[in-house]
Amino acid sequence: DIPIDEQQKFEKKLSGLYLEKGEYLLREGKPPHKVSFVVSGLFRAYYLTESGDEKTIAFRGRGKPLSAYSSFLNGEPAKFSIQALEKSLLLFITIEDFNTLCSENILWKNITNQYYVNLFIEKEARERELMSDDAEKRYNRFVKDYPGLFERINHYYIASYLGISNVTLSRIRNKTESK
Repeated sequence: DIPIDEQQKFEKKLSGLYLEKGEYLLREGKPPHKVSFVVSGLFRAYYLTESGDEKTIAFRGRGKPLSAYSSFLNGEPAKFSIQALEKSLLLFITIEDFNTLCSENILWKNITNQYYVNLFIEKEARERELMSDDAEKRYNRFVKDYPGLFERINHYYIASYLGISNVTLSRIRNKTESK
């Protein structure tokens, strides 16, 4: 329930950004400068281990906000990268403009706080899943939560997200599909 005048203020500060498949919205080690919203396309957030392995931590598609929120809150460089997995369109607002909105109306802080609560709940559920569920259960939940994603992206990213190898992912898929 955002008043029309506040919606208009927000919309005036938005800009568009097109990214091609493989391009980065943000690279690890760089400070975030914007909060983005996915209009179309698909993104993954991932970090690199010390051994150079990629670990996918999230997928974000249409209608989802996208940024390095912990870096935004702490004023530190991003600890992970955000990469387009498809040709994508984003709308974004600079962090400076967003901070201005928040300082002018508590409504924006309340919306932001609610988003952080939702993000925390999502991250806590993901952590529990990685710590307590077996690979097959994580796979089944992924298929349920992300319908159609297998057809859209490299299975390496999915295996990375699930915390398993490509070989294990193939084995689980074959077993599940043969049922």
